[in-house]
Amino acid sequence: MSTQPIRLWRTAGALAALEAALLVLYCIALAIAALNSSGAKLGAPFVEVLIYLIFAAGIGLVARGMFAGKFGARPPYLLTQVFVLIVAYTLFSGDGGVVKIIGLGIGLLGAVAMLFGILTIVKQPAPDELLDEV
Repeated sequence: MSTQPIRLWRTAGALAALEAALLVLYCIALAIAALNSSGAKLGAPFVEVLIYLIFAAGIGLVARGMFAGKFGARPPYLLTQVFVLIVAYTLFSGDGGVVKIIGLGIGLLGAVAMLFGILTIVKQPAPDELLDEV
């Protein structure tokens, strides 16, 4: 078996890890904005940050599974990329030039990550090739 499928899996895992790290950075920015806003209650932003951190942890687990080449990580990985593309579209269709650029960047990251996820399926060795290695 060539090392190409392993590289595809690891690249997909690295892209998902990048998405998880970016989500954590977004949580930090949200928390700072909530602390610096006047008159706002901290309850709602705290819950929002907590939910996003749970999502980031889930994406991190998916990234770990992809990096390890676990077949069971592919469905949640591809589903994660669908959500990334939805978030990118939502940002891109919003107001403001900076938001559109961020949406475009997230969309490109999601599209490239989706491509690598699909390639892990397309470039998968045949079952008889897997048995030859045992």
